[in-house]
Amino acid sequence: MLPISEVFYSIQGEGSTCGYPSVFMRLGGCNLMCGGMGTQFDKKLYNGATWRCDTIEVWMKSKQKKYDEILSNEQIQALKNKAHLIITGGEPLMHQEQLIEFIDWFLKEYCFIPNIEIETNGTISPYHELAKNIYQFNCSPKLTNSGNNKSAFFNHTAIKIINGYNSIFKFVISVEKDWEEIKETYLPLIDKNKIWLMPSGENQKLLSQSKIIAAEICKSQYLKFTNRLHIEIWNKKTGV
Repeated sequence: MLPISEVFYSIQGEGSTCGYPSVFMRLGGCNLMCGGMGTQFDKKLYNGATWRCDTIEVWMKSKQKKYDEILSNEQIQALKNKAHLIITGGEPLMHQEQLIEFIDWFLKEYCFIPNIEIETNGTISPYHELAKNIYQFNCSPKLTNSGNNKSAFFNHTAIKIINGYNSIFKFVISVEKDWEEIKETYLPLIDKNKIWLMPSGENQKLLSQSKIIAAEICKSQYLKFTNRLHIEIWNKKTGV
């Protein structure tokens, strides 16, 4: 069984596979609280956070489901038609053993494995048995702008291991100094050509305030920019 918060068919809105038709499978639970501890109760920012996780209210509510209850026939058909399967959260690597079992079950049941992307915060090292069936890790390492303490959000070993797989590193940018923290903390561990900068903001108004900052850093540092396509299109943070 897996703790499922929501499953929906849409398009990937961020990173190197932005625009790909995708089935999103959001798992429950996370080992960080972006926005600072307390934001889950009142949606305010704490501990120096400049943004908050926009799916807290979703991943905090999950229901254990058997593998054959998770995906609808329509979603299976989308995967057969080359849609990607995006396993997200929360933090999906908290459930690695179940994910390994789920992929094995899926292969036996449907005789194929879709292109699977796992979205992770980079604090947990992926098992090789899981990683061998993953098309790409979309790693979103955190900064102090997340309201988490560095001892919680920075795992040197996990970042190096994820860098060794097919992966991208997607950083949320609120202000110019965020890039200085990325350089100091993460750049020595990862390939620069894997870095994508993404503006913070859970709606179009907030996104418009930070996307110019992120874009200008990308221009000056020769980095890749990713917008949040689902917010640009639907002005909604999840389920679209």
